[in-house]
Amino acid sequence: MRILLTHSPEALANYYGERALAALRAAGEVKLHDGKESLEGEALIAAAGNCELIVSYRQSPGPAPVFERLPRLVAFLRCAIDIRNIDVPAASKAGVLVTQASAGFVTSVTELVLGFLVDLSRGVTRSIERYRKFAAGRSQAA
Repeated sequence: MRILLTHSPEALANYYGERALAALRAAGEVKLHDGKESLEGEALIAAAGNCELIVSYRQSPGPAPVFERLPRLVAFLRCAIDIRNIDVPAASKAGVLVTQASAGFVTSVTELVLGFLVDLSRGVTRSIERYRKFAAGRSQAA
């Protein structure tokens, strides 16, 4: 299986660690985008020429020609929630699965908010600050 990652080198460094990239390489032959600009239009079609999967950075659109001109393509995997710039009906017509990322940050932000609420209601941070001042005063006196 051939997999195209449309991420620029900078975006790739921010989104994929060595372990994740190695796991993707274990699944198939990975082709990386080496340009700074987003991969789109004719450049995207040329880069994905004989790929079965496109793992698309959020800035790489998926217009109808991508799906019409890439007969080997079976899935267009968006690394973002937003798929506004992907022509899903054209992908469906070509038999290409389109996926998008889930809102994975919702759970962690909710946990953080709950933690802040407990901290505020119980005075955890204030107590720690008072203890540290007290402990610092004791160590200076000794």
